[in-house]
Amino acid sequence: MTNVVHLNIPFALLGRWRSDDDDGRSEYDISVEGGVVKVTAIDFVDGEEYEVSGVHYDRTMIAFDTLMRSTGRKGHLVLKAGSSPDRAQQTFTFTHTLEMVRQNQG
Repeated sequence: MTNVVHLNIPFALLGRWRSDDDDGRSEYDISVEGGVVKVTAIDFVDGEEYEVSGVHYDRTMIAFDTLMRSTGRKGHLVLKAGSSPDRAQQTFTFTHTLEMVRQNQG
């Protein structure tokens, strides 16, 4: 008897991804190591690595959180398989933390 194992891995998203937007600086590498999906990310302009955490996925999408240590900028990305093998749709939400200064009334 043959055992069938269903892998819930987003195979269409494996590989290295960059935005085709001129402002994009991030590159994401999605791979499988030891049966686990792994995501690494860098700013390809200056080479700084992002800290990646909270990776979860299904067959058609992968989501993860990033932290750029030099700026403290945190992001949440969702990458979905696109209309062709070389395309994916990215939704990026970031958190920007800053210090507020009380304004004098009057």
